[in-house]
Amino acid sequence: MKSTKRTSPFRFRRRDEIGASAAEEDAEFLSECFVDTGDLSLLMNTSDRHHIVLGRTGAGKTALLLKLAEDKPDQVIQISPENLALTYVSNSTIISFFGSIRVNLDPFFKLLWRHVFTVEILTRHVSERREPKQKSLFQWLRERFASDTPRDKEMKEAIDYLEKWGKSFWLETELRVKEITQKLETELGTGLRAQLGLGEANFEALVKAAKKLTQDERAELVYRAQKVISAAQVQDLQKVIRLLDTVLEDRQKSYYVVIDNLDENWVEERIRYKLIMALIVTARDFIKVKNAKIIVALRRDLIERVFRLTRESGFQEEKYRSLYLPLTWSNNALVEVLDTRVDALVTRRYTKQSVTHRDLLPKTYKKTPITEYIIDRVERPRDVISFFNCCIAEGTDRHRLDTKGFRAAEGEYSRSRLRALGDEWSANYPSLLDFVKILQQRPPSFEVSTIEDNHVNELCLSVAAEKPGGKGLLQQDAMKLVDCVFPAAQFKVLLMQAFYRIGLVGLKLEPHEAECWVDETGLSISSAEITESTTVVVHPMYHRALGIRV
Repeated sequence: MKSTKRTSPFRFRRRDEIGASAAEEDAEFLSECFVDTGDLSLLMNTSDRHHIVLGRTGAGKTALLLKLAEDKPDQVIQISPENLALTYVSNSTIISFFGSIRVNLDPFFKLLWRHVFTVEILTRHVSERREPKQKSLFQWLRERFASDTPRDKEMKEAIDYLEKWGKSFWLETELRVKEITQKLETELGTGLRAQLGLGEANFEALVKAAKKLTQDERAELVYRAQKVISAAQVQDLQKVIRLLDTVLEDRQKSYYVVIDNLDENWVEERIRYKLIMALIVTARDFIKVKNAKIIVALRRDLIERVFRLTRESGFQEEKYRSLYLPLTWSNNALVEVLDTRVDALVTRRYTKQSVTHRDLLPKTYKKTPITEYIIDRVERPRDVISFFNCCIAEGTDRHRLDTKGFRAAEGEYSRSRLRALGDEWSANYPSLLDFVKILQQRPPSFEVSTIEDNHVNELCLSVAAEKPGGKGLLQQDAMKLVDCVFPAAQFKVLLMQAFYRIGLVGLKLEPHEAECWVDETGLSISSAEITESTTVVVHPMYHRALGIRV
C-alpha cells in the first residue's frame, strides 16, 4: 500500500511577509512574483519615446527597472546619482560663485550628463574587445570613418573630442565628472583673473576683487562667463551623439542607461533640481540615438517640483509629457500582485496547491466581499504588500485571519499609509499631517461648505504658532490667512486642492458628475473649479486613521 505524506496545515508565522515595501529590498519575491502590465515591453523598445518612468512612491518604478536589468543584464547600464561625484560640482567654489551672480549653468549640467552617457555606452559597447581598449576604440573609429565625406569629417571631429578626454575616458565615472568640472573651473578662473587684471590670485582674493566691480563691469564678467559655459563642447557633444547613433547600428546591441533614486539626497538641493532638469532634457536629446535609451525614474511630486523651481520664460511642460510612462494599476493587476505573492509564501513551505488571499482572510468584511474591500483601500503594489503584511502580523499562529484580526490589521495599515503620505510629500508640504486633522471625524464625503471658518482659522493659527516661518506651500498659505491676506473660504479651496493633488481626497465638482481622482500624470484641478458646493470624498485607505464616520 502506497503511503501518502500529510502536510501540516498552513499557519502564519511570526515575521512572515509577502515582500518588502522597497523593491531594492524585495529580491526574494520580485523576480518570482513580478507582474507585468505591459510597461516592460515599452521600456525595452528603444524606438519608443517613453523615457521617464513616472509614479508615486510604491507604484513599482524601481521594481520595473530591476526587472529590466534582470532580463537584459549585458545591455543595462545602471548609474547611481550618489556615485557621480556631483557633490564635487556643488562644492566647487568657482562654479558656486558664478551661479551666485546669475550665470546660467544649465549648459554645463547638460554637458555633464551627455558626456557621462556617451562614455558609459561606448565603454560597454567595446568592453569585449581583446585589444587595449583605448587604442583599439579610437583606431577602429578612425578606420571606419576614413573618407572625406561631410559625414565622416563630422565623425572625425567627434572622435577628436573623445581623444581629447582620452586620459580619463576609461576611468570611473566620478573621476570623469571631476575632470570635466575642473576643466571648466580652470577656464572660468582664468577668465575672471583676466578681467580683473590679476595674476595667480587665490579664489578668495578673486571674489573680493570681483565685489568691487561696477555694475557694467559685473555685467561684462557675467557675459564672458556665460560664453565660456555655453561654448563648453556643446557642439562637439552633439556630434558625439550622432557618432554614437552611427556606431550602434546593430539592433541586437541596444543599451539602456537607467537612473533611479533621484529623490534621495545625492547632492545639495541648491543644484539638485537643475541637474534633474538637465537630465530630463538630455534623455529627450538621446532619442536621436536609435539603439540606446536613457531611462529615468521619477516621483510625480519630484518632477512637479523640478518644473516649478527651474521654469524659465517660454518653458512648455507639454513638450515633455510624451516622454512619461505613468505607472497605473488596474484592480485585476493589484489582485494578481497580492495572490502571486501569497501563493509564493505559502507554497514554499506548506503545500503545492494554489493559494490566494481569499483562502487566508475572512470571506466578507462589513458585508463587503473581502477582495472588493481591500481593492477599495489600495492604489499601488506597495499598498497591497503593506496591507497583507499587516494581516500576517495579526494572524500569527493561525491558518486564517478572523474578522477581529482583520479589523486590527486594517487600522494599522491605514495609520501607516497616512504617515507614509506625510513622508512622501514632506518636501512640498512639511506640515501636511497637521493640516490633515481638518478631515478627522468627518463623513466619507462632505461639501466644502461644511468646513467651518473658525475651524480653519484655529488650524492655521496653530500651525503658524508651532512652526513660524515655514517654507511649505500650505504653511505659507496659512500665514497669509493669519495675516488677513485672504479669507478662510479661500484657504479651504487651496487646502482641498492640495489634498486632491496628493491623492488624499477625490473631488466631485458637479452633482451630476462622479468624483475625480488625481492620476499618475498629475491631472490637475484649478482652484477656480472648487466651490463651496464641491463634494470632497476621502479615500477609504485613510478612513480608519482619520476616524471617518462610515
